[in-house]
Amino acid sequence: MPSAGPTWLTDDLWLAAHDGVKGARLIGERPLGVGLAAGLLAELVHAGWLELREGELFRTGANLPSDPALRPLLVRMEAEEQERAAVQAREDEGRGPRASERGSWPPPVRQETRHRLRGHQLKAWMAYLAYEGRAEARVVDRLSRTGLVRREERRRLFGGTTARYVPCDANASGLPANSITQAVHHGRPLPGLDAFLAGLLLATGLHHHAFATLSTHERSLLGGLIKTGLTDPGEPGIRAMLRELLRAADAAVGEAAMR
Repeated sequence: MPSAGPTWLTDDLWLAAHDGVKGARLIGERPLGVGLAAGLLAELVHAGWLELREGELFRTGANLPSDPALRPLLVRMEAEEQERAAVQAREDEGRGPRASERGSWPPPVRQETRHRLRGHQLKAWMAYLAYEGRAEARVVDRLSRTGLVRREERRRLFGGTTARYVPCDANASGLPANSITQAVHHGRPLPGLDAFLAGLLLATGLHHHAFATLSTHERSLLGGLIKTGLTDPGEPGIRAMLRELLRAADAAVGEAAMR
């Protein structure tokens, strides 16, 4: 039996991006990949495992999440940091200490070196996750584990098979957008992650399907709800990071459209 519903932001985005009956993708592979990449990073930011500052991602050092879609991302980031630290150490051994640093112990830690070793470029990570369906594979695996999607195989005309994943519940695809639409109709605020999801639906072009019933005036109201939901003074740091992440996703989709 499928579970009651998705529990993660990016699950909602994937479901909204697929036809509930036929399972067909409603937008292009690239914008969906960007949206899912941004969604996974947003989950890590919102849960406190990542921080986003001026276009760079930083691990917070908190315990790794148990979720199989998120944990490997932090493990890879940590491995990158260790690899860069090893390279930097070899370079430092070759250069030797600066004249002002000779004889001092412990050797001073240069701020620019620490920043370079720990930070991860947001743009590069979004591109990495969006490429070849990496983000989608993680999300689909999570949805499969909770029983929200199923794998279908079809025979090709000239031999072989092709596989795709479709929602188990035909209504599940419409639930995320319906919840946001009802908030607009009734003037209810959108919490941070709901506002972020609404922003991703706009950035990826999914709003043409998800919010087709909204009038022009209501779409304007939605924009206000998104802005308010991502500027809540109760979580100023997290909301600011989510705004930066949403801007990056919007820019990445726009760049892809220009190619």
